[in-house]
Amino acid sequence: MKGRVASLLLAGCAIAIALPVIGQQRATEPQVPASETDAPRTSKSLLPDDFDAPTAPVADVILPGAVTTPTPDAAAPTPLVPGTTMPVIEDSFAAPASGGDLRVTGPLKPEAGGFGLAAFSGSNGRFVAGLANRLAAPTASRWAAITLRRALMSESATPWGIVPGDWVAARAGALLRMGEIDGAKLLVDAIPVDRYSPALYRVAADVALASADVAALCPIARTGRALFQTPLWELSFGMCAGIEGDDITAATIFDSLDDGRRVDRFDVRLGERIATMAGGAGRASNMDWNEAPALTRYRFGVATAAGVAVPADRLAALGPARFGWLVRIPTVSAEIRLAALRPAAMTGSLSAAELVSAVAALSPGDAADDSRAGLLRNAFAGSDRRAALQAIWASDGTGDSYGARIETAPVVARWPITSADADLSADMIAALLAMGDQARARRWWPVADQAGGAVRARAWALLAVGQGNVPISADEFRDWRSETGADDRHAALLLAGLTGLGVARGSDWEGLRDDLLPATANSWVRAIGAAAAAGRSGEVAVLAATGLQGRWIDVPPQHLYLIVAALTRVGRVTEARLIAAEAVTRG
Repeated sequence: MKGRVASLLLAGCAIAIALPVIGQQRATEPQVPASETDAPRTSKSLLPDDFDAPTAPVADVILPGAVTTPTPDAAAPTPLVPGTTMPVIEDSFAAPASGGDLRVTGPLKPEAGGFGLAAFSGSNGRFVAGLANRLAAPTASRWAAITLRRALMSESATPWGIVPGDWVAARAGALLRMGEIDGAKLLVDAIPVDRYSPALYRVAADVALASADVAALCPIARTGRALFQTPLWELSFGMCAGIEGDDITAATIFDSLDDGRRVDRFDVRLGERIATMAGGAGRASNMDWNEAPALTRYRFGVATAAGVAVPADRLAALGPARFGWLVRIPTVSAEIRLAALRPAAMTGSLSAAELVSAVAALSPGDAADDSRAGLLRNAFAGSDRRAALQAIWASDGTGDSYGARIETAPVVARWPITSADADLSADMIAALLAMGDQARARRWWPVADQAGGAVRARAWALLAVGQGNVPISADEFRDWRSETGADDRHAALLLAGLTGLGVARGSDWEGLRDDLLPATANSWVRAIGAAAAAGRSGEVAVLAATGLQGRWIDVPPQHLYLIVAALTRVGRVTEARLIAAEAVTRG
């Protein structure tokens, strides 16, 4: 019985939209409430208070709390201390001691878009982990989030100053808070349980809950209960005892917690629901969400795993990262997952191809022609493809059409490039660059060039930063601004991209730079400049995401310039170009 129930729990928590093998589709294109991180808007330091500009040692390795609230997932983070090791506590759930060298971790190889073994070599591990621990969705740029994912998932050496368990915890935790549930699971699952640090226990529990995979708590529940005197681990141990068929232990734990003092009774009943699924008959009751004061990660994960629907109006409490989680949990309703698809794609945790496939899979089979799935169907193969395409672009309704552009990018990739659609050429280019298809975007340039006017100007701006094989000069820049009526901010973002790529050179550009890109200086500016100069590509990716927390309206053009320049300097030119093109599209 217990084996069958555990299998059912695991199956119910499986990823609904299967990720392509890393290195195929998402190697080209790609994911907790957002905290108020210090985006680089003023001279205030972006860095954790106890960090200054990091200094690496001469030699480096190149190769291999107490309960504060009644909610069970409120454990406070602890500082990262070099040399910290996990207390040796016997865990009957844990795998046998594995040994092995964990100095190199991560699944993403260089040939699949990874940053390489030396991505974080020379970096101060505590410094970069501190930055990663402050990252959360939303990031202004989809492509900055994709770049961050590639860096954090790269097969790479652990930097100096941090133990491997804490380093994996920082990487996986950042991915989780960005909505990248699958990447976080890959990192956590690759580490043997007996090699976990305390920080990794916390992150592993968060990942299990965010993915509604209660069974994933069981290998770590006993040791977690010994390490942390918090309700989450008591509840986890009780649920896992039930999954393992130990009804007496499960009942004893839930009875001890059901006094309403340490743990909210709603949370106890959710845990009992899991135990009941495992054979503890007669203990579960109907769940009334009016009795739950707020939606926590525990309540979301356990309820979803137990088949208890979470009210749609409660989900916002999980923050923007929820979109990346929701789309990959099959037990969430099709309506909720369908609504989460575009936001998940815009945060970088869902590719354009996955987005289109999911719209088709989650929509009724008889969807009307004017429905979301119907419009996509007609855009691919209808009698009036052009009208359907334009209707999708006009249907976004959020004031940011970028999500609709991503959704139509696979359609545009199959679109014949002809002068008959010259008036749409700039929009076609924007959609293709949103997906990362630079080569196809460039093929629209002759058509856009012939179109002239604002269409040509918009297409020129996108390709000048996003692909590069167009004439670039200060006069072209001025013509673009004149034709489109771009304001100072939009002009500054384009100039920032061109300057960061190193193509806005010479005396013709000096006056423009003086007017539109005033220099700034703060600790973030110094940190990203130092990381780029030293070739620390992974650190640059983390700093770039730190500098783009929030919305595009909050991003100073000068900092976009520094991000593009830093990524270019460390050899990540493709990502630099796509971030710059996104800024021109959305900024």
